[in-house]
Amino acid sequence: MRRFTYALVALATLPFLAGCFGVMRAPVPASHPEREALDLRGVVVVQAGNEDGEVVEFAEVHDLTWTNSSLSFVADVPRGPGRVETVTRLVPITELQSVIVRKFDAGKTSAIMGGVLVATFATIALILTGDGGIYTGG
Repeated sequence: MRRFTYALVALATLPFLAGCFGVMRAPVPASHPEREALDLRGVVVVQAGNEDGEVVEFAEVHDLTWTNSSLSFVADVPRGPGRVETVTRLVPITELQSVIVRKFDAGKTSAIMGGVLVATFATIALILTGDGGIYTGG
């Protein structure tokens, strides 16, 4: 019975914790170890004459290699509804405007967990007191 309870609690909290991650743009790290540590979800490539940059978001990364001067990747890139294309590309570091990374969002996590805790304590208080604040006329 105890395992069932632990599994139920884990199943209930997992969607909340998964929602605590966000995908955001970040500057390209200066050092090689920092680049290797990224959870890369895409890149923004700037080419001559295009200041906004081309956003390349990855559905799945097959191979990703950083060197001192470039980034090479083989990744599945969404190309419309239901279509995915495998892309192989070598991008010089000088053409990378930013990287798209998956990061833990502390603000979102605090709000979600705070709401869960308040709801849990309110439910426990309601159950233990047996008083739902409903006037029964007595």
